[in-house]
Amino acid sequence: MSQPSYFDEINTLFGTIAEAFGLEGEALARALEDGSMTLERGEDQDGNRFVAATLERDGSRRTARIFKDAIHHEGEGTEGETGGGAV
Repeated sequence: MSQPSYFDEINTLFGTIAEAFGLEGEALARALEDGSMTLERGEDQDGNRFVAATLERDGSRRTARIFKDAIHHEGEGTEGETGGGAV
């Protein structure tokens, strides 16, 4: 029996979040479990939806917006954009 497509979408989203922060899957899971990473839904001024992932570690805080086809790191312009998987 095949998995519903939303499982594939969730796996792709988590893979893209891990890529945005340079984390392995296990480290991403730990960050989500211990609360050092939070996820929020959002929408930009053009109506594009994204997931905002924020990682707080060792006194620093990093945020990345995960769009369908791009990753935008907070505080960076177009240089912070990278290709991402479909979400």
